[in-house]
Amino acid sequence: MKLVGHLYEVTELASFIQHYVVNKSRPCSDSIRPIRDARIALYQWNQIGSRCRALVESRTDETGRFELHASVLPDTSVFLVAYGHDSTTEATVELEQGSGCWYRSLPFVPDAIDELHRDLYVARLVLPSESGFSQATLAAVLSETKQQVADLEWIKGTITPGGIVLSCGGKGARASGRLVLNPDLSGDLSRIVRHSIEDFQLDLPGPSWLVGLVVSRDAIEGSIRAGLADLAIEISKRLRLSAIGLFTDQVQTTDPELSARLAAMATLTLERLRYPVVAHQG
Repeated sequence: MKLVGHLYEVTELASFIQHYVVNKSRPCSDSIRPIRDARIALYQWNQIGSRCRALVESRTDETGRFELHASVLPDTSVFLVAYGHDSTTEATVELEQGSGCWYRSLPFVPDAIDELHRDLYVARLVLPSESGFSQATLAAVLSETKQQVADLEWIKGTITPGGIVLSCGGKGARASGRLVLNPDLSGDLSRIVRHSIEDFQLDLPGPSWLVGLVVSRDAIEGSIRAGLADLAIEISKRLRLSAIGLFTDQVQTTDPELSARLAAMATLTLERLRYPVVAHQG
C-alpha cells in the first residue's frame, strides 16, 4: 500500500469553511499553510495507546507532503493519525493533559486508498472555559443522577487538577473514586475523551461475610464504575457539541444545516485537556 498526501493547517477558518464545506471547492491558498515535520502514522482500528506501535509512519516535508509505504498490513480497518508540534505543544503546561495529536481519520480498508492522494486539513481552536464542562454543570448532572437512583442518598463531585473526585453514599454504604480524563486517541471518533477510574474505594455496612450473603460487592462496584463511564461519555458529548458550535460560529451564514454538515465532514480530536482548580463541591 502507498498513501501520499499533504497536511495543512487552516489559518483562516471562515474562508476555509466557505470554500471547502459550503461551496465544496478547493480552499484558497491564503486560508491554509503546510505543516512541516509532522508525524503521520497508521494504526490498526481501535488499537492505539502508549504501548501500541504504528503499522507505518513518516514525516512531512517542507511542503507538508507525506508518503506512507507498507508491504504487509493486517486484514482489517486502519486509521490515520497526525501528530503536530509547536511552542505550546512542546512546553509543559500546568494542569493540562496533552497528546500532541492533531488529527484522526475515519477508519478505512488499506486497499481502498492504495496509490490515492489525500490532503488533510487541520483547524485548531481553543475551547474557552465557559464552553467547557464546568463545576456547575457537574453539579447539575450529579443532581440528576441522584434523582434517578433510588438508594442514592447523596453524591458529591469536585473538579481538581488530578481529575474529577467523586463520592456518594446510601443505605449505610459509601463509595469514592477519581475520574481521570485524557484526549482519546483511538479509532472511535464518537468519543474525544477517554477515562480511567483511580483510587476507587467501596465501603459496605456490616461484616464482610454477611455483606457477601446479602449483596454482591462486585455487582455494586460494577454499577458504580458504569455510572462513572456514563459521566465520561456525557462530558465527551458536551465538549463535542461546544467544539462544533465554536467552529461554525466562525462563519457568518444563515445556513441552519451548517453545523450538521461540518460535523458529518470533519473529525474532532482534543489535543489537550485542562482541569480548572475550583473549591466548590456539588
